[in-house]
Amino acid sequence: MGELDRLSDLIGRIYDAGTDSDAWRPVLTDICRWTGGEVAQILVLEATAAAPFFNVAVGYDAAAHARYLRDYALEDPRLPAWRRLPPTVQLCHEVVDPGWLDRQDFGAFLDENGCRWTMATIDPAFDGVAGTSVRRPRRAGPFTPEEAQRFDLLVPHIRRALAVAQRLDGLAGRARLAEDVLDRFDRAVVLLAANGRVVHVNAMADRLFESGRLQLRGNRLDSADPAEAAALRGLIAATLDPRPGGGAVKLLSGTAGAPLIAGGCRLPDRRPTAVAVPQAVAALFLSPIGASPDDLGQVLPGLFGLSRAEARLAVALHDGFSLSEIAGQLQLSRETLRSQLRAVFDKTGTRRQGTLIRLLTDLARESRLARPGV
Repeated sequence: MGELDRLSDLIGRIYDAGTDSDAWRPVLTDICRWTGGEVAQILVLEATAAAPFFNVAVGYDAAAHARYLRDYALEDPRLPAWRRLPPTVQLCHEVVDPGWLDRQDFGAFLDENGCRWTMATIDPAFDGVAGTSVRRPRRAGPFTPEEAQRFDLLVPHIRRALAVAQRLDGLAGRARLAEDVLDRFDRAVVLLAANGRVVHVNAMADRLFESGRLQLRGNRLDSADPAEAAALRGLIAATLDPRPGGGAVKLLSGTAGAPLIAGGCRLPDRRPTAVAVPQAVAALFLSPIGASPDDLGQVLPGLFGLSRAEARLAVALHDGFSLSEIAGQLQLSRETLRSQLRAVFDKTGTRRQGTLIRLLTDLARESRLARPGV
């Protein structure tokens, strides 16, 4: 393999390491071979942090590595000099007098661990240490400008791969946080791809599947009850419909367990990635009918996220009261009620009182939650 092929292969594996942290050590070993070093390290350490954000090294043992981080990383005399220079590869003997190291405990540490000569590149804008270095022992002599040039060919690719790794680490953390939030919901949440396949379920939904109340067949939500399965298909189709007014509310009263109130919504096209699995375009919400099955107000908060005041207003409208009558009964201003009504419209996906009341009537009828006297 020629020099150009070796370089191309090494650059490719650097980018592979950006998505696989376990690949960094063999990559650093090959960077040593490419540049004439025996020790290599990538270190990202904030000035006030107790531990590095990112830290991979090859060529010396973990104890020496830990001692460098503890005693020398933020006191290394070469670091301030490197920060003042362009963020390209710099040779240690050109930024610090080698004789100075001979008179310091730090110099003895470097010699003990085969790290006397170093070439490195440091991010001057970072508050702490953020850099990549290649080192070798005293006997090997200082690195040459030609070796620094070979290292410099790799540096832009290392930085880009590290940026990818940092981005992926952040997204993974945010995704874990989002999943934890979903698992804390008191209702089942099922995230759907554009083709209707299930791409994520929360803990409550998992329990529905484990109990046999609902089923997953070919990554699609299903039920052993044919009528309930048809209702699910209709709900999913309505929820995935991107046209305004899409979505529906269904009562799932199959034979496998307690009835469920099911609704859905499309996810915002520009939602943060961590809010949901990236390919998820819609969410279904499934809630068991509450302990007070004759009270529509017990269902609305869980189904649409209405506040208690908003649910109270919606139920009163469903019962046939006007805004003026409700204002008088509750001793609230019409403006306050209008503000609550706008929130109800927004959360239920309706625009007018007539549409809202029809939705509530359908929900009450389908779930057998019609209030007494209605």
